[in-house]
Amino acid sequence: MSETSIGRFTSSPRAARGLVAFMPLALLLLLLVVFAVIDPRIAAPVNLRNILLQSAPVALLALSAHVVLLSAGIDLSAGYAVGLSGVVMATRMHAGGDLATSALLGLGAVLAVGAMNGALVGWTRLPPFIATLGTMTIVQGLTLFAAPEGLVVVNSGVLAAIGQGAVLGVPAPILVVAVVSAALWFLMRRTRFGVRTYAYGSDEQASILAGVRRGPQMLGVYLLAAVLVFLTTVMVVAQVPLVQPNLGGISLLLDAVAAAVVGGTSIFGGRGTVGGVLVGALIIGLLTNALQVLGVDPSAIDLFKGVIILGALVIDAGMRALHRRAAGSAA
Repeated sequence: MSETSIGRFTSSPRAARGLVAFMPLALLLLLLVVFAVIDPRIAAPVNLRNILLQSAPVALLALSAHVVLLSAGIDLSAGYAVGLSGVVMATRMHAGGDLATSALLGLGAVLAVGAMNGALVGWTRLPPFIATLGTMTIVQGLTLFAAPEGLVVVNSGVLAAIGQGAVLGVPAPILVVAVVSAALWFLMRRTRFGVRTYAYGSDEQASILAGVRRGPQMLGVYLLAAVLVFLTTVMVVAQVPLVQPNLGGISLLLDAVAAAVVGGTSIFGGRGTVGGVLVGALIIGLLTNALQVLGVDPSAIDLFKGVIILGALVIDAGMRALHRRAAGSAA
């Protein structure tokens, strides 16, 4: 390829977007091949199945992060909201409540957090980082207050079926993630709300001039994210029915945000796909599982994740600079 061709390619946002969209899948395949060569146990069918199952909660919470990031926001409270929702559900069930009522209470708890985030970001115009940092602290305190016993064991046949069951040989957690992902794809790509979320994240001022109202839009974004946080809670409790205040926390949140960013969702808003997020969740799941199989120290696992996240952020910043350059040339 000549220098002229290279320049022509790098100045084309469409070509660059195509390359970036393919990169998460290429990275997943590369990591799988490398780890399989290092230790064949990692690529064994039973271990690959375990990776898929372990990635399910991360994928659901990553979809929540994806929605917020598309609007050029962030939700730092999501990890602790998983714990709050789980504690509310488990405490109610432990006291003799039925699953449906307990689930509605857990959903109500995260919707309240989402409404608070949406109001703070949408109407008071607080930066999302600051707003959700405040609600994160509140949620953490509420979770500790709501779980005086510290640990609650949840016994539910329905939850057990969701976490450990299968339909026609396909594990239930994978089916749940697939259905939720398809529904979210339709919502974000085929409805006015989704189109407006992309538009708002791409250019806030232009979208407002086009009729998008900041307050209601941000409220909708954070409420939708809260619903996905609740689904994450259900999946976590279904897979491991031991509920404690640190059920989600910062670790699950970082994995989810990492999956969204590595999967191609821009931290600057307006760009990302549901499919990319799912691939990102598999990358994080594969990386965690493989390094555990290899006996790598847990702190080193975080180091490897950090390197991958940093690389994704650099690519994201480069894409943003490329778009600005293309816009300047067009002007």
